[in-house]
Amino acid sequence: MLNRAIFEIGVEDLPPSEFDNIRAQLEEGLKKSLEKNDLNFLSMNIFISPRRFGAYIVGLPDKQPDKKEKRKGPPKKICFNENNQPTKALEGFAKSLGVEVKDVKFENIEGAEYAYIESVRKGELTKIILQYIIPELITKMNFAKSMRWGKGNYTFVRPVHWVLGLYNREILEFEIFGEKSSNKSYGHRFFGEEILTTNPQGFFNELKKNYVIPLYEERIEVIEREIQELENENNIKISLEEHEELIREIAKMTEFPKGVVGSFDEKYLFLPPEIVTVTVRHHQRSFVAMKDGKVINKYIAFQDGFGRKSNVTNGYTRVINARLDDAAFYYEDDLKTDISKRLEALTSITYQVELGNYREKCERISTISSKIAKKLGFENLDVVKRAGLLCKIDIPSKVVYEFPELQGIMGRIYLKHKGEHEDIFLTAQEHYKPLSENDEISRNLVANIVSLADKIDDLVGYFGIGKFPSGSKDPFGLRRKTFGILRILISLDWDLNLKELIDLSEKTFFENGKTNISINSVENELKSFLSNRLETILERENISKEAINSVLINIYKPLRAYLAAKSLDKFIKKEEFQDFIIAFQRVNNISKNHKSQEYHGRLFIEDEEKTLFQKYLEVKSQFENYLKILDYDGAIESLISLKDNIDRYFDKIFVMSEDESIRSNRLGFLKSLSGLFYEIGDVEKLYKG
Repeated sequence: MLNRAIFEIGVEDLPPSEFDNIRAQLEEGLKKSLEKNDLNFLSMNIFISPRRFGAYIVGLPDKQPDKKEKRKGPPKKICFNENNQPTKALEGFAKSLGVEVKDVKFENIEGAEYAYIESVRKGELTKIILQYIIPELITKMNFAKSMRWGKGNYTFVRPVHWVLGLYNREILEFEIFGEKSSNKSYGHRFFGEEILTTNPQGFFNELKKNYVIPLYEERIEVIEREIQELENENNIKISLEEHEELIREIAKMTEFPKGVVGSFDEKYLFLPPEIVTVTVRHHQRSFVAMKDGKVINKYIAFQDGFGRKSNVTNGYTRVINARLDDAAFYYEDDLKTDISKRLEALTSITYQVELGNYREKCERISTISSKIAKKLGFENLDVVKRAGLLCKIDIPSKVVYEFPELQGIMGRIYLKHKGEHEDIFLTAQEHYKPLSENDEISRNLVANIVSLADKIDDLVGYFGIGKFPSGSKDPFGLRRKTFGILRILISLDWDLNLKELIDLSEKTFFENGKTNISINSVENELKSFLSNRLETILERENISKEAINSVLINIYKPLRAYLAAKSLDKFIKKEEFQDFIIAFQRVNNISKNHKSQEYHGRLFIEDEEKTLFQKYLEVKSQFENYLKILDYDGAIESLISLKDNIDRYFDKIFVMSEDESIRSNRLGFLKSLSGLFYEIGDVEKLYKG
């Protein structure tokens, strides 16, 4: 029969924000503790609800395995006296381990003989080990914000009310925060009863009989099932995919989730659907229903337990109607405000003290956007310029003040209402994309140009005032924004030089009176920051480490670095490329300390160097043509064709000639040859790793 253990910590209502943290700490900590004590197991279930958390472990051994131990003693030379009798050092060592001197053995360790004793440590019973690792693990857990209770003696995420611990049918005896473990638990706060259990295997069923679904994942399934049943019963539709985050949140707030359908006042359906959805979802944790693709005045809410349907829906409906009434007032009032007044209002909102207000930021975005558009050959510069200026126009609005989740969305709605060009009103919402590292980039070209300008302005501004991420801290979201910059450039095949964009942004700050911005002093940090983000993007595409390391030298040309990495990753696996790198290594090594690429063809004397020179001219032209069209496969192929000529060159030519002019000319030529590969990446990273 399999051994089973379960423990449960009963607490006051847990904040949903701590769920993932508790689950991770519990699972990782238990696995480490069991492994450290040589206790294997077949399965482990971490369970958590608002009022409890714990673990159920199946398949534990009866005890730890016995373990051989070897104890090292004193050196042999001090273990015996001149009469070959045991010294006190040896006798003391044997006595300390409870053995006879004759049982002591000797072995050579690093050139000298030492005494040692082998013993067998008997394994501890599993039950005994669990009794000390569980309280140790629980009391060492960390939380974003803890509470003190009692007389302030105990600190934990929430006060502990009961502790259950069982190993098979025995109570695991331990104490946590003054609560002794027992076989007692409790069901749902209102619908459950006290539970006395002696069987870990049946504990989850006993909880369910008392209206507690202990597993978080199971509650998510229950919520999704409830929604689907209510959809069918009421002929409505809820997007589970769109509401995934809300479903998880409700699973963290309930022990026995039960859905109800309610209705709010139909008159609020004149509002944009986004306002209705946000009001119902963010402020009442409920799902707005749709029918025939349109938002209707029904919603699905969840209660913890059952019955009381009319009370629950009455309460939800009253609050939702009140919130929608506020939203309608703010929305109608916002529509009356002119764009010029909104721009003026941006002046009074500080973006960042050292970087100015939002109006200044929008003007910088507008300037940078139009210059980026020009570089890309985009013709309608006036649209781009205005889209940049108006991209944050909704920030002073009353709806966004009340519902910050709608920032960007309301910009699109208001600008469309005012009759702005489609590219301009779409940009107000889309320029924030990508909102996360995995979010899609916008499909609107103008929005992507403005997004790039906005993010470059952030990057240069915050680095320029010395406020850049360190460790896990990134208060201004610069990591996410830099991912956005790189993903826009790479996804849209925009071959833009990041250094030029950084310089353009810094110059724009200067021209707008922000002379406190300085990138020179932090350029290394900025370059490293950009490299780390590109490295992550390439790693996610399973590009080999050596290819990634090689191309990071060209971080200011992200699209080119990305394409070069993809090509290198293919070629690195080929034998002909590895042979070429061995040959090219000689070119690079001998010329890397030479300072000049200057050479003269007339100073080539030997046939092999003249031949290599002719081949170099031919390849250089092909190579540059391939790079112009971003064909890195072709560019690398053309370089590989140099291999045989390079081999013959080094077989016949003595580069370090005593004649300084000949030597310098040869080194300058090889330096030029070597320089070709640096357009692909750092060749040294390919042969040195």
